Order: sequence, then structure tokens, then C-alpha cells
Amino acid sequence: MKVIAGIDVGKRELVVSVRGGPVRSFKNEAEGIRELGEWLRTEGVTQVVCEATGGYERGVVQGLRGKGMAVQRAHPSRVRSFAQASGQGAKTDRLDAQVLALYGEVFEVEGQRVRDRAEEELREVVGRRQQLVEQRVAERNRLEKGLGGASKKSMERHVAWLGKEIARLDKALEALVGGNPQWRRRAELYQSVSGVGKLTAAALLAHLPELGQGDAKGMTALAGLAPWSRDSGQHHGSRAIRGGRQKVRRALYMAALAAIRFNPVLKAFYRRLRRKGKVGKVALVAVMRKLLLQLHAIARRGTPWVTACPGAPF
Repeated sequence: MKVIAGIDVGKRELVVSVRGGPVRSFKNEAEGIRELGEWLRTEGVTQVVCEATGGYERGVVQGLRGKGMAVQRAHPSRVRSFAQASGQGAKTDRLDAQVLALYGEVFEVEGQRVRDRAEEELREVVGRRQQLVEQRVAERNRLEKGLGGASKKSMERHVAWLGKEIARLDKALEALVGGNPQWRRRAELYQSVSGVGKLTAAALLAHLPELGQGDAKGMTALAGLAPWSRDSGQHHGSRAIRGGRQKVRRALYMAALAAIRFNPVLKAFYRRLRRKGKVGKVALVAVMRKLLLQLHAIARRGTPWVTACPGAPF
């Protein structure tokens, strides 16, 4: 018999609801998580659902998975939409925990693949590098506004420091990927596609480890590159992409920008779409999708793109 528990994760507190049972609170720290795990076992819980909260859930997810429990991180916006559709407009920690438990029961959420410590570290380094790059862009934009004196010097020092930190993280990424034979091989395969560099390869390893598994449709949906229909009766609306993994789309976007300049096949594909009247953004998304399918193919076959697919129509 399946028994679902929902956990509303806070910075200091975990509010837990078992479907058809009690609601309890535990501290969001090592001892509290240990007590939580023991209590869930006494309640016969078989699966746990919590929301992704930007990192506060990491300890409880790792702690419960370490005890062999199936834990699913649900997307907050989906859970909120589910709560509203269920007539639950109010929002408290207790109610949120109950909604999460019901969400797991209604949708029969499957447990996610468990990442090991090395995979977590790779994701953290890739994410940290992106944070620093965004900060550097913001500081450079401020410098362009013509500030002078102490403010300008402070920004220049900060930009220089950010550059050094980004360089350190680049070396850390090289060490992480290079020190893992499987990752190193996959990164080399990804980089056989013109337009895909070391950073894109690292981002794909970190945020799309499923690449090469399943079918192409499922992969484009996972990356958020599958077009959504907007049709009703005789009305056929324009298609749009949404959902999926934003960090994967960001990596593919940067790779696609490089590909339409330096990858002859994708450059010709992009220009063909533009000649047909497609706007630049639509054509670029199509390139991203083609690029993803190429990467999916070489990851599945385990051979570089040129060797795996000579004369491919992409």
C-alpha cells in the first residue's frame, strides 16, 4: 500500500503531513532530519514529496534518500496550480504540506534519479559560475553608465575579482570533468558538434544527465524545447516553448548562437528558415532543437557526430 508524505520545507523547520494521518514539525537540521526519517518509517510512508526551494530542501532530500526512501522534488508552480484547482486558496505551512501529500497521491509521482556527491558538486560549480558571470555582466553594464571616482574604481576591482574567480571555477570544472572517465568521454562527444564548447558540455553533464536515453520527443520536452499547441476549433494559434529545464535551454541558446556562425550545417539551416520568413527568435529555437537532437544521437551511439552521422540532414 502506498503512503505519501508531503513536506513543506522552510529554512529552519520541516512541516510534514502524511495522507490520512497527522501533521508534525521537525527542525531542518541533521538531528531533526534523522528524527523525521524514523517517524516516517513508523508511519509506514513509502514516498515523500517536497517542493524545490532553492537549496533549503537539499539536506532533507539527501538524508531521506540515504535511508532508502523515495523522494520527489515537485515544481512549486505546478503544486500551487494544483492547490488552486483543488479549491485550496489559503496558504500556510501546514496546508502546503497537506497539498504536497495529495499532489503525490493524485499524480502518482515517480521518485527522481538519485545523484551522487560528484554529480551534486558538478551542478554546484556550474551554477556558481553562472552566478558570477551574471554579476560581472551587471557590473560592466553599470560601468558603461559613466560613473567616476571611487564608485568606478570599486566596480573595476569587483569586475577584476569576478574574472579571477570565474577562471578558478573553470579550472575546477576541468578537473571535475577530466577526473571522471565517463564525463570526460561524454564531454568529448558533445564537443564534436561545432558550436558546443567545454562550458556547454559541462552544463549538459550537470543539468541533463539523461541525454542519450529515451526518445527524441521526450528529450526535447525535458529541455523545454517542444512547441506547445494553441488551437481551439478553427483557430490555430502560434506555437511556443515553455517549461522544461531552464539551465539546459540557456546552455543550448549560447551554443546555438555560436553554431549559426561557425557550424556550416546549422548555419545553412538557420538561413533557410529565415528566408522562409521565420523570425530570428523562432529560427534560433529551431537550431537549439536540432542541436539537442544531434547531441542526443551521439550520446546514445557513443561516437562523435561526424563519425556517427556522416552526411546527416541536420
